[in-house]
Amino acid sequence: MTQPLIKKRVVWCIGGVDSSGGAGITRDAITLADLDVHACVLTTQLTVQSNTVMLSRNESSVSALNAQWQVLWEDTPPSAIKIGALANDEQAQLICARLQSLDSPRPFVVWDPVFRTSSGGQLGTLSQNTVTELLKSVDVVSPNTNELCSLTNSTRRLSSVEDMKAQAKQLLALGAHSVLVKGGHLSENESQSEVCDVFVTPEQTYTFSVNYSSGGNLRGTGCMLASALCAFVVRHYDVPDALTLAVAYVNQVRQYCEQLPSATYFARTTGFPQCPSAFPTVDIQREGNKASTEIDVNETRDSYLPFAPLIDKSLGIYPVVDSIHWLKMLLPTGVKVMQLRLKEGSDSEIRQQISQAIALTSNTECQLFINDYWEWAIELGAYGVHLGQEDLDTADLNAIQQAGLRLGVSTHGYAEIQRVKKLKPSYIALGHIFPTATKDMPSSPQGVARLANYVPLCEGIPTVAIGGITLSRVQAVAQTQVDSIAVVTAITQADNPLMAYRQLAEEAGFA
Repeated sequence: MTQPLIKKRVVWCIGGVDSSGGAGITRDAITLADLDVHACVLTTQLTVQSNTVMLSRNESSVSALNAQWQVLWEDTPPSAIKIGALANDEQAQLICARLQSLDSPRPFVVWDPVFRTSSGGQLGTLSQNTVTELLKSVDVVSPNTNELCSLTNSTRRLSSVEDMKAQAKQLLALGAHSVLVKGGHLSENESQSEVCDVFVTPEQTYTFSVNYSSGGNLRGTGCMLASALCAFVVRHYDVPDALTLAVAYVNQVRQYCEQLPSATYFARTTGFPQCPSAFPTVDIQREGNKASTEIDVNETRDSYLPFAPLIDKSLGIYPVVDSIHWLKMLLPTGVKVMQLRLKEGSDSEIRQQISQAIALTSNTECQLFINDYWEWAIELGAYGVHLGQEDLDTADLNAIQQAGLRLGVSTHGYAEIQRVKKLKPSYIALGHIFPTATKDMPSSPQGVARLANYVPLCEGIPTVAIGGITLSRVQAVAQTQVDSIAVVTAITQADNPLMAYRQLAEEAGFA
């Protein structure tokens, strides 16, 4: 019997062939295969080089490049396109014209502007007009610090992450949609132990920081990072999460190669990044929004004191409720944790409800978290406070910590998990796992498979799964080894809320 065809994830790699296999579209194809993505290659030039020297290069004609595009588009259209070394303006202008002619939704496009090979050869030159047109035609441009200076016509040596951000914003001013600056050269020049890559958009700036690992004499890491970014995007991760995973993937390869008995030029395949030590610390700065806290969530240091730990880490089912009524109903069950999420009422009414809730739970085993209202939580002596990502930009985390309150933080994927881990909160909420009707969410549902990857990444910080979890779904969620499962409507909209709570606990194995 003929088996049904399975649609493969496809990324096109446009660039040069490195005859050594260390970089270029060969490295792209190896990286994509390692991440379960099919690579199609469109060749802009053939280089004759080893790992240490380039002897010559032969440029592909524009007609040949156009023919490659046309035949592949008819048969194997891409979900993403990674552009590497372009030999001349004519090739670049063809690519721009092709990209601009595509209907929406078009493939995700990354341009990794390689002008010189690491083995010492020139790979091409582009005029400023062509560079500007390319910047406007792609979704992400990913230069290293040297390539960034070429793109901005800067003769000043970059010496800090702030320099990287400033010059990236120059590319935004030229029409770039977003800029990923790879900071490896900067860190090597400064003999630093930390490498920072910076992703700049008109709305936000992300900094991805990892402990520097040389990986021996590893080549092609820029190609690897850009193609891994494409791989994770076509696997349906949003760009910040895809970048977090791509940085972790390259760092994982570096760590592995560094352990080899002799220095290597060739990257090894390591599969989907799983090792927590390979993942970057992520900082997020929203334009026009400065954190008001002495514990700066946008600092990269790993020297924060942890927030007060939970008294009982075996949280079980975690009801999130919106009134004192629910607290009174659920407390007799012996519930170990609840969250009071108040959305309606005047300031005085909300403050009064928080005060009542704290009094109700003060002599019980229930660990009560107040959602959002951290100032009143401190003033009224709450057990803990729960904050969302945007709250981290404005809340006084230092005051919360000094008051001895526990801190829970919501996250929605890899980037946000890596952002909050360094704060050492009392727990990390992971969501939303399934579609939810309780609030508008900025991200897609994470699903159980991703949740299972998130839990070990939290490295011992208690974890709470949240979002759309019902009785029929709770067992699968519990099997990820998450410490607690938060529910809202599974209890508050049940015909018998107390029975619903007990059934959820039993089905999850918490009873």
